[in-house]
Amino acid sequence: MKRCFRLLLAGCCSTLALAEASASTLHPYGSFDWDSITPSDDLEYHDCYIKFKCARLQLPLNWLNETDTRVATIAMIKLPAVVADDDPTFGGAIFSNPGGPGGSGVKFMLDMGHYLRYTADKPGRRHYEIISFDPRGVANSLPATDCFNNSLLSRDAFLLENRGIGSLTNGDSTIAYSLAVMDAFGQRCSRAGDAMSFVGTPNVARDMVEMLDKVDELRKRDAAHKQKEQGTPDNYDPDMRVELRKRSAPRKKSAKLLNEPGDVPRLQYIGFSYGTILGNYFASMFPGRVGRIILDGVCDVDDYATGPGWLTNTVDADELFDIFLEGCAAAGPEACALARESDIHGASDIRRRFDSFLSDLDKKPQPVLLDSGDVVIVTGWDVRVMIGMVLYQPLGFFKILARRLNRFMSGDLSEMARIDLGLGMMPVVRDACLLDNITEVSRPNIIEAQNAVVCSDGDSISNKDVSWWRKYVNRQVSTSSIFGATWSTIRLPCSGWRIRPNWLFKGPFTTPDPDPSLKSGHPAAPILFLSNRFDPVTPLRAAQAMAAKHPGARVVIQEGMGHCAVASAPSKCTKNTVADYFEFGTIPSDLSTCNVECGPWDASCASMHASDANNSDAEAVSTWFNREESFWHRKSPLGLV
Repeated sequence: MKRCFRLLLAGCCSTLALAEASASTLHPYGSFDWDSITPSDDLEYHDCYIKFKCARLQLPLNWLNETDTRVATIAMIKLPAVVADDDPTFGGAIFSNPGGPGGSGVKFMLDMGHYLRYTADKPGRRHYEIISFDPRGVANSLPATDCFNNSLLSRDAFLLENRGIGSLTNGDSTIAYSLAVMDAFGQRCSRAGDAMSFVGTPNVARDMVEMLDKVDELRKRDAAHKQKEQGTPDNYDPDMRVELRKRSAPRKKSAKLLNEPGDVPRLQYIGFSYGTILGNYFASMFPGRVGRIILDGVCDVDDYATGPGWLTNTVDADELFDIFLEGCAAAGPEACALARESDIHGASDIRRRFDSFLSDLDKKPQPVLLDSGDVVIVTGWDVRVMIGMVLYQPLGFFKILARRLNRFMSGDLSEMARIDLGLGMMPVVRDACLLDNITEVSRPNIIEAQNAVVCSDGDSISNKDVSWWRKYVNRQVSTSSIFGATWSTIRLPCSGWRIRPNWLFKGPFTTPDPDPSLKSGHPAAPILFLSNRFDPVTPLRAAQAMAAKHPGARVVIQEGMGHCAVASAPSKCTKNTVADYFEFGTIPSDLSTCNVECGPWDASCASMHASDANNSDAEAVSTWFNREESFWHRKSPLGLV
């Protein structure tokens, strides 16, 4: 609070700001002090967030150097199963990653953990615990990726400098200035030490192997302890304690696990967006550790890891916006605020009005003074970013988008300015105070976490000139007029990034033939790929291309719109496919597509209130698809949070 007091003299911190920050950032599951957990080499869970279990697992920082004694500390969170571990219906742990890169698995679990459990569970038949984690460099895990030495004021100054540049489509001078800013950013990050060399995806995949082993060891320790407390039962296995000692004994930490027996713990996993990249890395690097893997909202991992990068993501974004306009026209003025009774040509009339508004805003950005005192200059780029965000989840937000665009086009841009603040495109100066009562759920999205991973995993693009970047931006914009300019900025920080990764993996991204007999080095089941028919940033064609690389894999298409099938719309067919796959490890050969229960313009979607879920999970199913306020704080391009 000393820092806050000093800033109070400058007028950036007040009792009102403290109250507003506390009220606006408190999660329904409360807060948790991660520092209250002492990191441990063994997995030790502690009660947290009312209904969850948390742990801080200590792992080697450098998997490639056994003499390096430095450690990474991984924040793990678990939503327990609705049955005990020794219940015959207990199906084990399902790991999950929300994407990003840089997305917090902790926040993701608080938002979506119950919904995932509902999706995978079969009441009375199979019940799972759901586990996620903050990858190294992200949120509550260490090492931290922080180029600003915990100074929110310095970070905000950088955001303001960066925002003032404008869209990369504004010409060569804008690109040149952007490259200079990113070069300065790269210099600053290079002074933060070498910790960010160890946050790339190969390291995280190897961490998952260790987490998998630790979950298995803990379960065996708990079982042995329970048997000791209850006495030796009739079915007691005298070899179990020997096996437990063998599994729990210190063992050599290695980067690669080769020629392991087939009975090692195997991963059950569902990854979303960038989480499909993590899952693809894991399966390709450690195929003998694959149990059941679902990849939903699939990225082209070759495009991600090699070449200029990130060029295949947005091929369907503009078509999805066209579908929005067509749906609006068909729904009419009663359901869609953008529609007019006088529209003769339907979607074309709406599009003409929108294009005129956007063109005027491109030519003449508008100043907005908010009640908070913040001044925001709203541009056409801001509107495109907002539209792109809505395309992630049409079900909950197409009607809202129509209402907001209608207000913007009528001259009221105040809400657009507030959205800019929520998306982190503009900093809120009062948040430069380090407030003691703000929890990790509300900590600012650390942009370095995304940059460190993206620049580590991809090919180096440093020292590329303005001409190279002009061609890159033009290629992105030609793919998507809505998202192209924004998508160009994802790789831009890599132009000045000086930190090189300790571990590179460029493929091949493939696996051996799956073998349900748990043959050493082979997956136990084929990978299940899921995709919506239309996804703004992870298109169906990417899922099809990635599935072709893994023997036995198959893409199940959900006839819906939005980012990631499971996360974008309720579908009993998709839920049953997921639950059956986790139980049996098979992908139905006779399933063509899965329909969704409702669409963006429907009056209601009763199936969101899942009747076959337990009470807390049923509420979470509804909440996930109606999370308007939290949705506008999305900051990860390939993530759900």
